[in-house]
This record gives sequence, structure tokens and C-alpha cells, in this order.
Amino acid sequence: MKIIELCAVLLFSLLVVGCTTSSPRLMDDPATVQQDYRLGAGDTVNIAVHGQPDMTMRFILDKSGEINFPFVGALKLKDKTVEQVTNELTQRLTGDYFTTPMVTVSIAEFRKYYVSGEVKSPNGFAYEPGLTVEKSIAQAGGFTDRADRQDINIRLSGSNQLLENVDLTHSVHPGDVVIIGMGFF
Repeated sequence: MKIIELCAVLLFSLLVVGCTTSSPRLMDDPATVQQDYRLGAGDTVNIAVHGQPDMTMRFILDKSGEINFPFVGALKLKDKTVEQVTNELTQRLTGDYFTTPMVTVSIAEFRKYYVSGEVKSPNGFAYEPGLTVEKSIAQAGGFTDRADRQDINIRLSGSNQLLENVDLTHSVHPGDVVIIGMGFF
């Protein structure tokens, strides 16, 4: 009897692992996306130092990914998480200028992603955590009459990699290009 129970538990475990293991770009958790998100050109970032209203600022990152912050000078934000920027800024302000600065860094607006091809309003749109192909198509006004709803591709940000025939629930990330193909009647 114990062997049968052990086999049942093992089989159940394999099923659970198989169901929860998926492509890392399918239905990303919005909280995880924002936590692991790497800043890049086009992101709008808010930085505040508690009790220092002159040090509350908003920056739009350019291609260099650097900003000029009071008492610190040049500060590279590109390819860093919000937490990394907060820690670095806190460290660089501690000592010479403040004893225990309370720094808050947040993303005011994510950089754009793009939708092209057979949608009613192809364009660039501000990214939102939890974005899927289906939501991106909706933001672009939906499919045109000529759209091939099975021919949906994503060109990944910062590369030439093309994911072909993706599902509507597939995740879209900042800088990605969602491409809707044209159907032939």
C-alpha cells in the first residue's frame, strides 16, 4: 500500500511542477516584472530624498542612461533595478551630506513598446506591468479586417530575436515590437 501512495504523491508532484513550469515570458507576474525591471532609455523615474524638497526630481532617461543628481553628480541608472539605484544613491549621499538619507526611487512611466502591422492604430504605447499580446492589440485599436489572427510575432527588445506565432497570453515587455501579419483571403 505504501508503494502505491508514494507513486501517487510522486505523480502528483510531477504534474504540479509540469503545470507551473512555463516559458518565462508567458503571463509574467506584474510585481516580479516591476521588481526585476531594468531601467533604460525612455523610462521616467522619480527620485525623492525625504525632508529635502529640492532633491525631489523626475527624470526621463536618455540613451546614455545617466542623470545628474545634486551632491552626487553623474549617476548611471541604465540596466539597474529601482532597488539598486536606491541603494547606490543612499550610499553616495551618506556621510558627506546626510547622516541617514531616506531615498525613494520609483518608475513614473515605463518606456514604450510597439505594435505594428494589421491593427487599427499601430504606434508606440507606454508599457504597463502584466502586459500581454492581447492587451497590446486592444491598445492599438484591435485587429483590422485583413489581420491574420494566427500570425502574431514579437521582436524582442534589444535584439533581432523574433518569436513567431505567439499566443495572445504571451507577455510583452518594454521595447518589444508586436507584429500582426496580414491574412490572405
